[in-house]
Amino acid sequence: MAAPLQDAAPLQLHTVEVDQPLAAVNRLLAGLHLALAATAIAHRGAHDIMLVADLVLLFLWALSQAPMWRPVSRAAFPGRLSRPALPAVDVMVATADPDKEPAVKVMNTVISAMALDYPGGQLTVYLSDDAGSPLILLAARKAYAFARAWVPFCRKYRVQCPCPHKFFAGNDDQLGGGDHHDELADDRIRVKNMYDRFKEDVEEAMNDAALSQIWTKAAHQDHDGYVEIIADKPGGSNSDSGGLDDDDAMPLLVYISREKRPAWPHHFKAGALNALLRVSSLMSNAPYVLVLDCDMYCNTRSSVLEAMCFHLDRRGRHADDLAFVQFPQMFHNVSGNDIYANELRSIFSTRWKGLDGLRGPILSGTGFCVKRDAVYGAQPASSQDQFSSMEVGELKARFGHSNGHLASLRRSWSTIARDVLPEDATFVASCAYETGTKWGEEASSENYSSYLIDHAISIDQWSCEMNTYSVQVGFLYQSVVEDYFTGYRQLYCRGWTSVYCYPAPSRPAPFLGSVPTNLNDVLVQNKRWMSGMLAVGLSKYCPLGSALAVSLPHSMGFAYYAFMALYAFPVLCYATLPQLHFFRGGTSFPEDSSLWFAAAFASSSLQHLIEVSVAKRRLAARTWWNEQRFWALNAVTGQLFACLAVALDLVGAGGRAVDFGLTSKVSDNGGLYRDGVFDFSGCTTVLLPATTLCLLNNAALVGGVWKKVTSGGWSDVSGELFLLCYAAGLSYPLLQGMFLRRDPARVPAWITSLSVLMAATLLFLFG
Repeated sequence: MAAPLQDAAPLQLHTVEVDQPLAAVNRLLAGLHLALAATAIAHRGAHDIMLVADLVLLFLWALSQAPMWRPVSRAAFPGRLSRPALPAVDVMVATADPDKEPAVKVMNTVISAMALDYPGGQLTVYLSDDAGSPLILLAARKAYAFARAWVPFCRKYRVQCPCPHKFFAGNDDQLGGGDHHDELADDRIRVKNMYDRFKEDVEEAMNDAALSQIWTKAAHQDHDGYVEIIADKPGGSNSDSGGLDDDDAMPLLVYISREKRPAWPHHFKAGALNALLRVSSLMSNAPYVLVLDCDMYCNTRSSVLEAMCFHLDRRGRHADDLAFVQFPQMFHNVSGNDIYANELRSIFSTRWKGLDGLRGPILSGTGFCVKRDAVYGAQPASSQDQFSSMEVGELKARFGHSNGHLASLRRSWSTIARDVLPEDATFVASCAYETGTKWGEEASSENYSSYLIDHAISIDQWSCEMNTYSVQVGFLYQSVVEDYFTGYRQLYCRGWTSVYCYPAPSRPAPFLGSVPTNLNDVLVQNKRWMSGMLAVGLSKYCPLGSALAVSLPHSMGFAYYAFMALYAFPVLCYATLPQLHFFRGGTSFPEDSSLWFAAAFASSSLQHLIEVSVAKRRLAARTWWNEQRFWALNAVTGQLFACLAVALDLVGAGGRAVDFGLTSKVSDNGGLYRDGVFDFSGCTTVLLPATTLCLLNNAALVGGVWKKVTSGGWSDVSGELFLLCYAAGLSYPLLQGMFLRRDPARVPAWITSLSVLMAATLLFLFG
């Protein structure tokens, strides 16, 4: 007899599949390279500095293999979700500088979030304006006015891409069907005209002298807190949604500018997100939070539904301990000839899939849907019960003294008025609110070893006890890479897991952002990332030290990125010592070892080529070459300066300023980047080591070959000759930018002059 309908098993909302053939190939290649590299290194002398360089390379390579061991792919089935049962979601968008993050671009992200395919009554969009700019507030009000026409348009015609800028650009078919195609042409023209007026109004406001006088650069770091529910009338409620069901209601839009004072630390993006968490808890208090960068617009309307397929699927192995769903970062302006490796293929197309086969990918700053309680510091499977059972005094010690915020920890979303501005809204966004609380900071100040001894805690119990002992709330402040650090320390070390939702090849990207098209911006961005992660790796929070709390392969995956900046040392060695030896007529490779080093290099290159080709689903030799070149360039620029910055900070000479420069999102034509030509305009001293080593390599190659031709001795230099020719090929764009180009985007003359002087000095002293 068939089981009653109510007793039927719930539908499976997602599937996961291990890519066994790829895993087998990865393991085979890893074993081959390990054998060849170990044999080559065994030929090095014990006192050879190149031995240290080779060991560092082998160490980093070993860490990088952990995410390659078990790659998985997932599929979500949002059509199986019950819309009336969907939980509330808060979307959080953060912006910090209207000069570097143009208001129109930010508002396109906000509008696209409001138009997601999700019940409007359960969707709230929060915009954090860390600059406190009246331009952003004005743009938000106008964006809401336009969204009142745009959101119904997207619902009526099932628009696939909810970003109006992309939709009206007409790049592809953005419609998903519907029953109103006879009305589409007129409605499209009407809404397009409204969008054009919206853009004109915002751009006109950017040139408004009155607004410029109100907001200055000084006000960026010194302004009062302000919170406003954007509606037809500023400060009013979303009354037009009255009488509509949750599906048809307009999502709320809330503008938040937290208080900032020069004397108070504001903790950059992590501080802004924590302020958003507190303000949103007073209003919508949604159990799930979607975080987006201000330039990362929604490219499909189904992304939140796909995230819910993982969060709500009770059939999954990690149904109770899933903290977040991470979407890949993809970009709309990546060139077909991506000379700066802006696509971040190694991360989002390869290694995140492998980490997903362990316990989940690294929290990546944007495009993730996280459980609110997990960020608050709750344990897996505890939900709000953990906070409900706490004493009020303990809650205040952790979360602060806002009665409204404390009450939100003990009640559900449905009991809170979403469209009424709470009294505590500006209080929880004030500078002083976090003082004496656990927001972003580690609460424990006792010695943990003593704690283990005093409480007779075994190593097997370490993970669970560590979680309750070390209390932190929100996004963590100990690192400028708040996403990396929060994901590992706040979530994974407490027992949470995550999943990676990568779109199928036939599906569009869930979110699209923009990449810098200027080399200096790319290098400075990489320097900030590398310095932040290296500081974590060299601190007491080193991922390798938490292997018991997570797992050894997973901690290795995190440690690879923590120590990635150390590539600077071996690349610097291989860019100087073989060149100087060759120039003098000698060799830096041990006798009869060149073939072993060549084999190790070939196996590494083959592994990289297969990795790239699998990600691209074709033989991608050009992408392989671009990534090889940028890997070497980044090692002696961004990663080298990251190592220097962290070293100075460790010895107390780094100063108190934290390196958190924003990457400019101001659109330029990116013509050089699209054409595969390096844009050196604006380059600073960060480029100087690369140009110096380029000249050293080419001078040593020419001088060494000349000496060999005149002396007739070519024995035992094949290793150096190949290495120098390979480096010359990698560095040709630098040589071209210094001497062969005359356009404004060439290498600045002062960098060229200094590089010539420094390379000549090295050859004179050591050649």
